[in-house]
Amino acid sequence: MIDQIVLADAFGVVGFIIVALWPLARTRRALLFGQGVSAAAFTVHYLLIGAATGAVVTSLSLVQVATAWPAGARPWWCHALYASTSPMLVALTWATWVGWPSLLAGLGLGLATAARWQRRGASMRILLLLAAGAWLAHDTLIASAPGVLADLLCAGTLLYGWLRDAPRPTASECL
Repeated sequence: MIDQIVLADAFGVVGFIIVALWPLARTRRALLFGQGVSAAAFTVHYLLIGAATGAVVTSLSLVQVATAWPAGARPWWCHALYASTSPMLVALTWATWVGWPSLLAGLGLGLATAARWQRRGASMRILLLLAAGAWLAHDTLIASAPGVLADLLCAGTLLYGWLRDAPRPTASECL
């Protein structure tokens, strides 16, 4: 039988690899897809290392990704289900409360919640960058090496993607 820590690390590494890739995506849907896959891997990772708040909060990301998926005018049920994740976030954070790690996981998802409803990739990336900071602090406190590495890499690639896609001033604007 596979050791629980080895399995937890394996899911963490898979999550890390996906986190290395999704922030480089150019489209909103590709960003969302990558977030969903990495969230699934980290949900299992957090469960296996006993980080209950991290696990339940990260699992809410899957609901958010699914309801944020439609572009343009979203159906009413997407709005309702997505909105319901905010009170669920508060309730699940409270139910699994262990102090700072719970607060930081809740803050991380709260910022990501705002990001996923953005229609523009640039504003989505900025809010996700702030969320990565909260998750970095969370993963440091719970001693999740794959989480810390993923958070650092995610923050770096989000910043790179934001700078890469930022409008460039024209030559006449520089004069």
